[in-house]
Amino acid sequence: MGRRAEFTDQQIIEAGIIIETEGKLVSPFAIRNRLDGGSSERIKKVWDKYVAQKEVVVDQKIEEIDLPNEILDKLEKNQQTAKLQLEKLALESYRVAQQVAEKRVKSTIEDYQAKIAEFEESENQASLAIDSSDRKIDQLESTIESLSTKNEKLLAENSKLQGSLDTLIEHTLKLEEKEKQYDILQREFGKLEGKLESIQKT
Repeated sequence: MGRRAEFTDQQIIEAGIIIETEGKLVSPFAIRNRLDGGSSERIKKVWDKYVAQKEVVVDQKIEEIDLPNEILDKLEKNQQTAKLQLEKLALESYRVAQQVAEKRVKSTIEDYQAKIAEFEESENQASLAIDSSDRKIDQLESTIESLSTKNEKLLAENSKLQGSLDTLIEHTLKLEEKEKQYDILQREFGKLEGKLESIQKT
């Protein structure tokens, strides 16, 4: 023979209902704790079956109820009012969202325009600086060319002067040599004059 269930289906369902009324979550574990025993698997099957049947009964009751015409009219009016209010709320929300989006887009565009203007100004300043640098480079190149020409002329003149200096040095050396020879000749002439005077006195 199979093992007899410790608790009946009704006991399991009543335990679950009590847990619901306490505002707690109904689970096989919670029902088992409430009953202080039982198979969690069986408790789950019983409770799930009860919940499914209860939902069917609720659906059937709702379908079977026929509302009075006054309530139906009022319900329809309330639905129309709620619909209009929802449409109005939706339109207002859309308008506000659109304004916020437009404001953000405008702010973003203004920020980009300011950055573009800043970049354009920086580019203009850079262009002016480049033009100034180009002019300075042209001036420097012209100055370098002029100095190179002057330097070539100075080198040519220096070469000429060096040649003249070499000629003068050579000429000076020759003059010094001749001066030495002249001194020797003068000394020899003086000796000869002395000898001549001595001979004439005798």
